[in-house]
Amino acid sequence: MIISKPQRGTITSFILFLTLTFIVLGMNVWIVVRDPQPAWYTYLIIVLLLPVALFVGYKIFIRYKILFIGNNQIEMRFPVLHKSFKYSIEQIEHWTENVVKTGKNSTYKELEIKFKDGQKLNMGHREFTEYDKVIKYLQQKVPKLKKATP
Repeated sequence: MIISKPQRGTITSFILFLTLTFIVLGMNVWIVVRDPQPAWYTYLIIVLLLPVALFVGYKIFIRYKILFIGNNQIEMRFPVLHKSFKYSIEQIEHWTENVVKTGKNSTYKELEIKFKDGQKLNMGHREFTEYDKVIKYLQQKVPKLKKATP
């Protein structure tokens, strides 16, 4: 059984980012509430940072997922949402591994698994643990369903 979770470094960096973002937002909201004529950029900071903070918070923490892969099944659990999706290997429509060269000796890899009901599973090798084991598992179990990257 392969258990893949978001890496601690990724979660830590997003927690730090969101903490700083909400501190800056809180300070600017406090200025707007206390000052009878706050500067125009105070409103701009609030308008720009709030959607970014909400989007990052949603994508990283609300959509936090744990993957359980093995026994010819793939299960995605969303602990915060109390949802779980379980698929058998036969329900995979196709899977793709995208590799992008990002520097001289650096690459970014992302796995996308599309299921027959339209649900997608995306996981990046720098974002999730056990990425290589998941790729090996798919290559062993469903090599014919690998879709070539464009």
